[in-house]
Amino acid sequence: MAATPHRIAVIQWPVKNVERSLKWYQDVLGVTLTFPFTPGDPAAWLCIGDAGFGLVQTEDVPRLEFTDSQGNLQSIVQLQVNEIHEVYQDLQNKKVAVSDMKYIPDGGYSFSLTDPDGNTVSLWGGWPSPGEEQAE
Repeated sequence: MAATPHRIAVIQWPVKNVERSLKWYQDVLGVTLTFPFTPGDPAAWLCIGDAGFGLVQTEDVPRLEFTDSQGNLQSIVQLQVNEIHEVYQDLQNKKVAVSDMKYIPDGGYSFSLTDPDGNTVSLWGGWPSPGEEQAE
């Protein structure tokens, strides 16, 4: 029988300082811990939907983004959020640096922000509803 993956179980995200990154992911994105964390632990395990997201301490944080063939910066991880316009405004009100909101027909709205290690994290509002058009 062939192994057929049916979901992403865990993403291990390299960070320089687990405590600093944990605070950012909790304060900025509202992500919750899966397991208790004690300062000094080498990793913090968060839950995003039904996937684990481990903030794992490392000395060398690799670049977790790339430029596609059309010259657009792409993040390795794109997280889906509800009410993306409200999330965008809330982050701006909190003085979190965010990119411009992008709209792709049939692809929906997205924007990105940068975590404490310089990793680009993209937020996506989900598939657009039938007839949904770009907001002015």
